[in-house]
Amino acid sequence: MATTIYERQLTNCPYVRARGYLHEEIEGSIHNAGATTLPLKATLPLLKGALEKDVLVSYRKGEDPLRFDEPWLVHWTPEGGGPYPDFDGELTVRADESYRRAVLELRGEYKPPLGTFGQAFDLVLGAKIAARTARALLQEIARVMEERFHGEESLKQEAV
Repeated sequence: MATTIYERQLTNCPYVRARGYLHEEIEGSIHNAGATTLPLKATLPLLKGALEKDVLVSYRKGEDPLRFDEPWLVHWTPEGGGPYPDFDGELTVRADESYRRAVLELRGEYKPPLGTFGQAFDLVLGAKIAARTARALLQEIARVMEERFHGEESLKQEAV
């Protein structure tokens, strides 16, 4: 039985720029290595700590039937193995109601490892860890986009 994840993150970066930044980053990753190592971290407030795991991430261009958004198919697998699930999903930048912001979306699913025990763990805590991990990833992507956007805007102001 697969667990579905759907997380959203607003970013203070216009849609067109956010889409371009994500495109450049992912295309660079695809051309340079095919797969990149990404450290994922999920805070665990109940256990007063964090779960950290490096994953190998690969991307492929997805398809939007309306040809409006540019979805990216994303797959990650734990580096070095272990009792962690593989994830398959889609990362997309969507337009927000405001022209000044965009929405990052991550939607996908994973199958809890370790059979029945893994499914029980997923019901109690695993799905929460996965959601926190997805949110942390989107927050980091948004942070990088916003820094890049504000940096470019500062350079424009200095040129005037």
